[in-house]
Amino acid sequence: MNTTTPYGDWLTITQAGRYLNVSVAFLRKRVRTRSVPFARIGSKSLRFRRIDLDNWMEVNSSVCPSGGLFATS
Repeated sequence: MNTTTPYGDWLTITQAGRYLNVSVAFLRKRVRTRSVPFARIGSKSLRFRRIDLDNWMEVNSSVCPSGGLFATS
């Protein structure tokens, strides 16, 4: 993962999706199942810390036979 982003340490759900190269729907599902680290600001705003997303991807990824990584969640 890239160590810097133009967004800073806390990302919106759209920014987090771009950072991880996944859809917003994918992240929303992970939030509902509490399988991705996030913070809720007020009743609706979600924020994701870049370092937490990096760690989550490391833990939830496996090496595929072609040598790349793929998420297992």
